[in-house]
Amino acid sequence: MKKLLFSLMFAGISAVTLNAQVWDLADTATFPDASIVVPTTINGLKFSGASGSSAFAITSNSVTFGDNFVATKRFQFGGNSYSGSSSPAVGSQTMPTKKWVEVAVPTNSVLKIWARGGGARNVLISDNTGTVLSSTAFAGNTTADIAVISYTYAGSAPYLIISSGVGDNYIYKIEVSAGTLAVSGFKSGIKATAFSTGNTIHVRDLESKNTHINVYSANGTLVKTAETSTDASFDIGAKGVYIVNVKSEAGEKSVKVMIK
Repeated sequence: MKKLLFSLMFAGISAVTLNAQVWDLADTATFPDASIVVPTTINGLKFSGASGSSAFAITSNSVTFGDNFVATKRFQFGGNSYSGSSSPAVGSQTMPTKKWVEVAVPTNSVLKIWARGGGARNVLISDNTGTVLSSTAFAGNTTADIAVISYTYAGSAPYLIISSGVGDNYIYKIEVSAGTLAVSGFKSGIKATAFSTGNTIHVRDLESKNTHINVYSANGTLVKTAETSTDASFDIGAKGVYIVNVKSEAGEKSVKVMIK
């Protein structure tokens, strides 16, 4: 009981503005290998795939995008994420069956993707149910072959899916930014609790399968992420205040927890 009360003491602030989270394939400290085997989560970015899927290849490739971002490395999907020869239409609901990427998003966020098609191809953004929200078409080896895809998301899905429609598309950088996370105590209708012991944050009493948990620092930086149907614990390397955000079929809530 004392642990639970400790968590609820810090549940009084109204909102936290989240910092941009950026994944640049040229960052060799984060992406040091020549391939990414699925399933793998790197700094909150989850590379997913069906059983037996091959790795995402990381290759050197120099591209200057319209916003003057100079890319030097990319990862490749290795073909259509949907095992077909066409791209699902916006509004349709179909989960990828080969390889895809999952990125955690707060409500009211902007997802940006620096991508290349290398031909008449499509990059898709879907929510966690497989509903296609955005489809960007490429038109061949010209200036229409590269794009900075920007999608503003106001829904409540715990993560969005980036997938390849027609063709083997390439991703150079991904960014999530400009979210505002409301912070309040755990509501009586939801049983989940969060508390800290030492340098560890614990989340307990989850009611729903596929619960998505994000832990943010007080300045809004994502420091830990997990998708789970069981109790979870997160080792935190630094003292301070952290925001634990829980999303599931039962709803969404956030709470402030302190590591002393």
